[in-house]
Amino acid sequence: MNNLLKRLARLLPDDILFGGTYRHAKKIYSTFNESKDKTDFVLSYQNEKLKSIFRLAAKTPFYQYLDGSSKIENLPFIYKETVLESFNKMIVEKSGADYVTTAGTSGKPLGFFINKNRKGFEWFWMTNNWSKVGYTSSDYRAVLRNHSLNEKKFKVEPLLKEYQYNNFSLDNNYLDFILKHINSKQIKFLHAYPSAAYILASKIKKTKNATTLNTFLCGSENIFPFQKNLIQKELNIRMYTWYGHTEKLIQAGEERVCENYHSNPFYGYTEIIDNNGNQIKTTGFTGELVGTGFINTKMPFIRYKTGDFAEYIGEECPECGHIGLTFRNVKGRWAGDKIFKSDGSIITTTALNLHNDTYKFIKNIQYVQERKGILKVRVIPENTYTSVTKENLLRELMLKVGNNLEIDLAEVEDVEYTSNKKFQLLIQKIKI
Repeated sequence: MNNLLKRLARLLPDDILFGGTYRHAKKIYSTFNESKDKTDFVLSYQNEKLKSIFRLAAKTPFYQYLDGSSKIENLPFIYKETVLESFNKMIVEKSGADYVTTAGTSGKPLGFFINKNRKGFEWFWMTNNWSKVGYTSSDYRAVLRNHSLNEKKFKVEPLLKEYQYNNFSLDNNYLDFILKHINSKQIKFLHAYPSAAYILASKIKKTKNATTLNTFLCGSENIFPFQKNLIQKELNIRMYTWYGHTEKLIQAGEERVCENYHSNPFYGYTEIIDNNGNQIKTTGFTGELVGTGFINTKMPFIRYKTGDFAEYIGEECPECGHIGLTFRNVKGRWAGDKIFKSDGSIITTTALNLHNDTYKFIKNIQYVQERKGILKVRVIPENTYTSVTKENLLRELMLKVGNNLEIDLAEVEDVEYTSNKKFQLLIQKIKI
C-alpha cells in the first residue's frame, strides 16, 4: 500500500482500520471497566483463558498431558531450548500463522508460529498503555528505533502515524536534524530504545534548545537510573516504560503517575518464579518472569521462562490500585548481568551504578568481560572529560568492585550494540 492510500485509510476509525482483534481487545477493556467487581472479572477471565489454551495445546504431541482442568502451578516450565528441540511437536496449526524469530542476542534465535491477526490486539493494548501519559490516536510519534533509511533522513508511516528516524547513525548533525524536524512537526511523543532516547536527551541538554517533546515511550531494553535521571529529573520529560517481548506472553506498563510495571491480565498469565520453581508471593523478592500467552493459538507457550527477572510487588499495585501482577526493577538476561572475579566470586552490574554527577563528564559507559578477573570499561567522553575525571571514575569503580577484579578503562567514540541496535550495559563473553 502506497503512502497516499495509507493516508486515506488513516481517515477510518481505529475500530475499522485495525480489524476484529483490535475491537475484541477494546470490548474486553470496556467490559472490565464496567464490571462492578473488577478483581473477580480478572480472575474469571484468566481462568477461562487458561482452560481454553490448555485444551487447545492438548491437541499437540508436546502438550498431550494437558486438559481444561490442569492447574498451572503444577505444570512444568519450558525454555527457549525446549522450543528449539520440540518445535514440530508444539504446533497446533500453521494455517493463518506467521513465522517470526527473536533477535537472537544470546545464542541461536528462537523461531515460532503465531497468529497473523495478532497485530490489532497488540496495537490496542500498546496504545492503551501510552494513553496513560496522554497519547491519543490523533498524535503523530517520532520513532527512533531500528529503521535503516539509507540516504533518507526520515520516513513517514501514515497508518501508524510515525515519523521514523534512523537510530543507526546518531551523529551530531543528524541529531540536530531530528530535533529540528520534531519541533517543526510539533511532535510530543518519542518512541525509542532507552539508550537512543538517552543519546537524544543528552543532545537536548547540551544544546539547551526548547523541544516540543514531553514524553519518551521506551521499551525493549533494561532501564538504567542515569537514563531516567537525565530525562525525567533534568529535562522534565516523562520517560514512560513498558515490558514486552517477541514471544507475546507478557505485556506490562507503567501508569500515569505510578512507575511500577503492571501486567496486562488480558494479554497473558504472568508469574514470578523463585529458584525452586515456586511462585513468589512476597513483596520485595526477585525471581524470573514466566509467561503463558493468550494471543498465540497456533503454537502456544505455556509457563515459558523468559530469562528476565523482576522484583515482585503484589497481585494489586499498592500505589495506584492496578489489578494484576505488579513488579519493578526488571533485568534482562540474568546470566549476562554477572561479572566474574579472578577468585571465582561474582558481582552484578547493579553494583556498578555510578553517581549521577559522573554523567556530566561522560556520554555513555559500557562494560566488556572476556576473561575472569579483568573488566574492560568503555567510556564515551564529554568535552568536560579530563585526566582527573578518569582518575575519579577509576577510583569510584575500584571502590565498588573490591579485590580480584582489574579495571581496564578506555575512551571510545562509540559503544557496541546488538545487530538490531539494542544497547547492552555489559557484554559478557565468558561462557557460563
